[in-house]
Amino acid sequence: MRWGRFRGRRLVLRDGEGEREVIECAALMKADMKREVSASPEVGLSREITWAVAGRSFLHYGQEYPYGSRFVMITGADRDEVGTLTRIVSEYFEPLEDAELLDAVVRAPEVEQRRAVLVRAGIGAPVSCEGAFLALITEAMRDQNARIREGGLWAAMYALWPELLPAVMELTVDPDKLLRAQADALVRYMRREGITP
Repeated sequence: MRWGRFRGRRLVLRDGEGEREVIECAALMKADMKREVSASPEVGLSREITWAVAGRSFLHYGQEYPYGSRFVMITGADRDEVGTLTRIVSEYFEPLEDAELLDAVVRAPEVEQRRAVLVRAGIGAPVSCEGAFLALITEAMRDQNARIREGGLWAAMYALWPELLPAVMELTVDPDKLLRAQADALVRYMRREGITP
């Protein structure tokens, strides 16, 4: 099933908000559930629900794997409708703001926590390239610690900006074999989708 050619920004939900709250929002929007999937970690999600809303748009709820970040997103065939619905859903949930996403990465006290908030920042990154997010994700992909580099790569996978491709390509020759394989797969995907600088 196609979800439309336009997508709004992924809105990262705050602690305490998740599937139940999104189901309530979908009910208020008189949305019709179209898909419900559990455990699809191959696409980076452990839970995904999609509803048809309004004209030709869809409300998506996702829970990221392995850290559990939860988000909502609007997609659809009409750019203006997607934009309007994204604003409405954003006002309803009051998701994490850019400064909160970025500051969490800077303040993370240890490697695993930093990985988790890096991925969350990638999920919540703007649809188009934005300088502070670009710098943060690129810097992570060039970190001395392979775990942080991998977190940066996963963040890049969510952001999917052409401007991230050069740093992703650098990881295709990383000393870590698994990281090389993941970076190579992401480069191939981005090129196949026409996501090039």
